[in-house]
Amino acid sequence: MKGLLLFVLYFVVSCNTSSHPRHVDLEKVPLDYVSFETLFFGELHTPLEDVKVQFPFFFPNKTSDSLWLEKRSDSLQQLLFDATKSISKSHLKSRITRVLQYANYYFPDEKLPQTAISLLTDVDYSLRAVDADSMLLLSIDTYLGVDHPLYEGIPVYIKNKLTLNHLESEIIDALAPRFIPAPRGRTFLDHMVQHGKRLLLHDYLAPCLENYQHIQYTATQWEWASTHEAEVWRYFIDNELLFSAYKSLAFRFLLSSPYSKFYSYLDVDSPGRIGQWIGYQMLKKYQKRTGATLKEILAASPQEILKKSRYNP
Repeated sequence: MKGLLLFVLYFVVSCNTSSHPRHVDLEKVPLDYVSFETLFFGELHTPLEDVKVQFPFFFPNKTSDSLWLEKRSDSLQQLLFDATKSISKSHLKSRITRVLQYANYYFPDEKLPQTAISLLTDVDYSLRAVDADSMLLLSIDTYLGVDHPLYEGIPVYIKNKLTLNHLESEIIDALAPRFIPAPRGRTFLDHMVQHGKRLLLHDYLAPCLENYQHIQYTATQWEWASTHEAEVWRYFIDNELLFSAYKSLAFRFLLSSPYSKFYSYLDVDSPGRIGQWIGYQMLKKYQKRTGATLKEILAASPQEILKKSRYNP
């Protein structure tokens, strides 16, 4: 109990001492929360036709009713649904609302989603949160926790992300294209900066998260990246990767993977997506040196960010 109280105290203090406004001082935003999985798998007395009328976008015409009825009563689907019952829907709504409050504060002209719908997706961890214009879709069966038995067989580097600790990160990643212009270039630098902007956006829309949660690392992975930052950057420079457009660089340093691929001693214990992490550090250095606002940073070109950040760990 004492440990829990200390954690709560730390959480409150760390939030209140940040340079961002407290969420309790932000303007309220409307948000309806709908648990589609409860209606579809839990309320079996509700006729399928009634469910389809309420949520027509979840029922393609090419799929017969018999298949939907079979899915509703499928034992594996019911097992998955049972596992999600322990997740507090009011808690989810509160955390989603907080992200939207910060988004509304920094981007007041943006019309944000006003409905959040959770649903089962057969643990499709490639789409854990989806921005669907006025709706935010949440794959609730991908937040059951690293050690959940239903995740047996999923690689560890992926399971590490299947936790409620990363809920805000997934929501922000889903919303990010609303706020960050699409990259014009195709170089490694262009992609690193694009990811860096996305991760910097996390600092603003979820300021109470730990650093490693923004990029969905473990604390150990973040420590490795911090310890080897200079070596990683030197590798990129010595091998002239910044202005390269080789597609293999995304596979090696930007996409989700068990480790980054330097093909050297650096591979050992390295986290995947280290290029994203470096882009994040570059953006934070740019912000510190220029004092630019969030919108100015998101609009800045990769070349300007590289030059003015003077990033050289």
